[in-house]
Amino acid sequence: MRIEKIEKIKFKKNMFKVFFENSESLAIFADSIVKFGIRTGINISENDYKQLASYDKLKRATSDALVLVSKRSYSAKSLCAKLIQKGYDSENAIKAVRKLKELNYINDKKFAKICADYLSQKGKGEFAIRAELEEQGIEESLINEALEIIKTNIEPYEQIIKILKTKFEKFSGKDKNEARRIASFLLRRGFSYQDITKAFRARSL
Repeated sequence: MRIEKIEKIKFKKNMFKVFFENSESLAIFADSIVKFGIRTGINISENDYKQLASYDKLKRATSDALVLVSKRSYSAKSLCAKLIQKGYDSENAIKAVRKLKELNYINDKKFAKICADYLSQKGKGEFAIRAELEEQGIEESLINEALEIIKTNIEPYEQIIKILKTKFEKFSGKDKNEARRIASFLLRRGFSYQDITKAFRARSL
């Protein structure tokens, strides 16, 4: 395949478009040009073309992954899913995420702590936090560690008392119907029945 022309792509940093004699074209990064010795007038084999395209797809996936993590935190699983959603195949998505993990841009341990703390601040209980972290693909040991850190800051029943003071200021625990309604609310938030009962007792004292 003969390369007919190479053009800089406007508004895209370090991106070039390579035109071939068979009317095909390929958008690639500048370092791909250097790595594969791409220049006008040379012929490349079908195998070299496939390697060039494959290498550049991975570069593109990694570049997009860096943009994503610069805007918000991701777990390895959620970032991989986001890349696949953007149109990358699973192989390149996995490789891109692996590269970012090596560079410490993706760290599931750190993500678990940040996410758990955020959910706790939002009034979520242990079960809800655990479910969310499991959904994000976080390992059980890292989930347990993140939850233990939260408990050192505030016990679950103390967190419930805090919620009662802000959301249910007049609650005294004497009205059983109200108590059941609030307990149901707290259970949906991921708190255990034991911690809810403990908080209610402390609140009614």
